[in-house]
Amino acid sequence: MAPDRIEILPLHGDASDRRFFRARIPGGETRVVMQLGTDLPSPEDPDRLPYINILNHLTLCKAAVPKLHLYAPQQGILILDDLGEMTLNDHVRRFGLPASIPLYRKAIQELLILQIIGTRKACGHCMAFHQAFDVEKLMWELDFFLKHTVEGHLGRDIPSPRRLEIRKTFEDLCRIISEEPRYFTHRDYHSRNLMVRDGKIGIVDFQDARLGPLQYDLCSLLRDSYVVLPDETVEELIGFYIAELDRMQGTQTDTGRFRRIFDLTSIQRNLKAAGTFGFMSGVKGKD
Repeated sequence: MAPDRIEILPLHGDASDRRFFRARIPGGETRVVMQLGTDLPSPEDPDRLPYINILNHLTLCKAAVPKLHLYAPQQGILILDDLGEMTLNDHVRRFGLPASIPLYRKAIQELLILQIIGTRKACGHCMAFHQAFDVEKLMWELDFFLKHTVEGHLGRDIPSPRRLEIRKTFEDLCRIISEEPRYFTHRDYHSRNLMVRDGKIGIVDFQDARLGPLQYDLCSLLRDSYVVLPDETVEELIGFYIAELDRMQGTQTDTGRFRRIFDLTSIQRNLKAAGTFGFMSGVKGKD
């Protein structure tokens, strides 16, 4: 097919230096073109690229991820299935939260496929199983928050004694989170990384997957920086998650303990997100 018959439209990007385009070919079929940023290498072996490596594992698990059609390392380009134009965040904004609750339930069911099936099919070949939310990683993210949001974006000086006190509290928090059982974790499972098409959920931006507690991705979804859910909705969806988790595993989860770890993980996760926003604003110059 002649390239001049393919319409290329730029898409909104993410926090990385990657660029995205929608390719529309005659007949109306579309693909998404991902152009890797200068911050990412383009190895000849596709399985050495984190996005493709994680994608291969999730495809094996029958997760709702896009199919890869082409990888061109010289050009740093991937061509993928188009999962649509509407994110879960868009759906909430356009149709309201009550109409979006069934999609949140579907997002939880898809999340459990990642966590339970993704972990059951663990293999040394998948990069996600060689990195984890340990104390070092969790603390690195909180130090990033102090540097780029508190000191950078807010311009607040932190005296050394106060910094030591804050970091001690952070270390206690991170130690509790890191001691939880570890499962396959998407790492950015929020409303802007979940696509909605034909009433189904599609998952993108999974290349930073690693091992972490069950609560991490759940709090990314329910304590989202982009969609603030009412407390009663959060409680309802946590209950739905636990019921589905126990059904899949044949377990009986301690709801009180699960919720405590959920709340602690939400603190770490949202401080990490605030650090990213501070970095994007102060260093990258992006709102």
